[in-house]
Amino acid sequence: MGKVNMQKSEPEAPEVIEPKAPEVIEPVRLIKIARGDKNYPAIIYNGEAPQIGETLLMRLDNGVTYTGTVYDMTAVSGEVLVEFTDGISPVQE
Repeated sequence: MGKVNMQKSEPEAPEVIEPKAPEVIEPVRLIKIARGDKNYPAIIYNGEAPQIGETLLMRLDNGVTYTGTVYDMTAVSGEVLVEFTDGISPVQE
């Protein structure tokens, strides 16, 4: 009969994945979108489309970084239009 190795092996440590900071989207073009009787900010940029409900960071031409939650988006040929749930807010840097 063959020998069976009865030594306990140490469990492998799980791989630690460091959370990465969200990428800042730039350049973006800021526009207004009408919903009902109100205007809401929206952005247009070239790149990958976000998921609805995702929080984005974007840097405008004035150099200020803003954040907002995606309400809706439309992507066509690499150009993305993103509308925000409750507008956008500046980020303290």
